[in-house]
Amino acid sequence: MTTSVGIASRALIGAAIGALAFGSMAQAQELKAINFMSSNDGSCSVYPQFGLQAFGYLAKEGYKLNFLSSDTSVPYVAFLANGDADIAMLDAIETLTARAQGHDVKVVYETHQFAPEGIVVLADSPIQDLSELKGKTVGLAEQPDEITTQIALDTVGLTLDDVTTFVVGNKGPVMASALRDKTIDAFAGGSSDRAAIEAQGVVFRNITPDAISRNPGNSLVVWGPTMEEKRPMIQAFVKAWAAAQTAGPLDIKATVAACRTFIPEQFENLEKGTKMVSYSAYTTQLRRTFNAGDLQADVWSSIQPAYIKADVITAEVDPATFLDTSFQKGIRELTTEYIKEGIAEWKKANPDQVIN
Repeated sequence: MTTSVGIASRALIGAAIGALAFGSMAQAQELKAINFMSSNDGSCSVYPQFGLQAFGYLAKEGYKLNFLSSDTSVPYVAFLANGDADIAMLDAIETLTARAQGHDVKVVYETHQFAPEGIVVLADSPIQDLSELKGKTVGLAEQPDEITTQIALDTVGLTLDDVTTFVVGNKGPVMASALRDKTIDAFAGGSSDRAAIEAQGVVFRNITPDAISRNPGNSLVVWGPTMEEKRPMIQAFVKAWAAAQTAGPLDIKATVAACRTFIPEQFENLEKGTKMVSYSAYTTQLRRTFNAGDLQADVWSSIQPAYIKADVITAEVDPATFLDTSFQKGIRELTTEYIKEGIAEWKKANPDQVIN
């Protein structure tokens, strides 16, 4: 992960550039801040968090984004509970664990309807599927990735006892070196981790079963007791996020260009940076439901037995107790014309940033 100081500096630079797209509108009113905790505030792999700013979708709703650092060891749910975070991005494990512990969190939007976590091997590795990992070494980006590994191995009749795991860390050069030098045979991590490896020139293959990937990998989550008083804010954020998420596949070049103004170092190699954003737009964050971000109660139910078997939770949690569909109205009001308008405004204000 990236330190909050670096992120704050880049966000200010990017916001200054992106603000040109809607300067007159933003100057006409004072924007209210939304405190948001992203799964990774320093990566364009989560491209909607930058698109909703650059293309003016959030400002048009009367709000601006304030990132809380994702580089923390404190559970995100704590920031929701104490009011520091208005909205946080939690993965399925974090959400179910919070509910199992009695925390009143509500999922309002599924940002990743394809789990970004997975296991990869070098492109030229002799390992073709998970069953061939027996006796091998699996590197982890972070300790929680051991759970993903455990659940994946279970699908082929293996356990963690059949492999050796250790935390490699989530720094691109280190992860890439571990794979390239064959310190590890496989790597388990999220999409931003794989993007960091790819940025180092390492080519890999994903051997994660599709069944594991059908999972709400990340969702926008709020604190239940304060949801009603924050409803206008949450509605604005969800609508802006849906617009920015849709803008990705609608105009990938504009999305890449806008993201580059916020995190320029991820685009020193434009081709690799574009691949990272494209993978997010067309795979992990591609809409897989009728409306963007629709909540899939059946999927939330289907993933829980594996988490129980992995001792992540002790009993199933009824999705009806934590899925809140009441914010979908704003998303249904979005039109392609509205989304294209935001992109066009940004291009007009930033002609030197446009990728042809």
